[in-house]
Amino acid sequence: MAFLEGVIVRPDLVFVSALVDEGTKVIRWRDGACAHFMIDWPTTSLTACADPLALYSMGPEGDIHVFAPGGRRRETIAGPDRHGPLRAMRMIEGINYAVGMQRQVFRRHDSGAWEPLGASILNTDGILGFNCLDGYSQQEIYAAGMAGEVWCFDGQQWQRLATPGTLVLHRMVCAGDGLVYIVGQGGLILAGRHAQWRVLDTGEQRQDLWGCAWFDGHLYVASNRGVYRWTGTALSPCDIGASGLGCASFLMAGHGMLWSIGQRHVAYSRDGERWTGVTNDAAAC
Repeated sequence: MAFLEGVIVRPDLVFVSALVDEGTKVIRWRDGACAHFMIDWPTTSLTACADPLALYSMGPEGDIHVFAPGGRRRETIAGPDRHGPLRAMRMIEGINYAVGMQRQVFRRHDSGAWEPLGASILNTDGILGFNCLDGYSQQEIYAAGMAGEVWCFDGQQWQRLATPGTLVLHRMVCAGDGLVYIVGQGGLILAGRHAQWRVLDTGEQRQDLWGCAWFDGHLYVASNRGVYRWTGTALSPCDIGASGLGCASFLMAGHGMLWSIGQRHVAYSRDGERWTGVTNDAAAC
């Protein structure tokens, strides 16, 4: 079993996905106790809303499982069969958005239909695409991915932004300090908003960065080797426990908690300093 990512619903309720032979195991962590349910295909992204409670699980081919107190239902995004897999899903102002290869972008409606938003920027020449997205509002959404591309959606149209470099970008966060941070290959961290972007000087750190989150006024990033806090001048390693060394990759923050998820590791912190590991036995439930 390999842990993938997760979503925080409330301080006492978190979902974590894990890849297993028969598909995806979705683990429900509630006040330290774990239970799980299964999905028949791999999951690339999770989102959730708290009121009313609903969990959304997206597969790379556009299959969406929706889990709610009234039961489970399935939705479908049309497009990945022609343009390639979907990479990420994000809830922005209570609305689900999804992005993927060849610059696919979709927005979910309350009916369960997914509206394509990227027809004007869909790539048909070579291989490009989005790995991540986030937004401050539905009128300011960012998406980034292959070849260092960063695009912004104002609610009506897309604009490609001038950003430095062509390294692949993996994850982003619209942070509380008013900047968008995007991490990627070779230890790259981009910081900016709208038309102004810069590369943060991380010194000798050249590990690929796969995760980022904004927590308690600080940027946290994750490589396969560990979790780091950006001090404003350097990356400071976090003591996430021995189980996290060598396998951290996904970060999420919300409701006063910061979670780190790697293939063999799940841990959380309420202050960014002291970490509590979720044991494999508990998470495997």
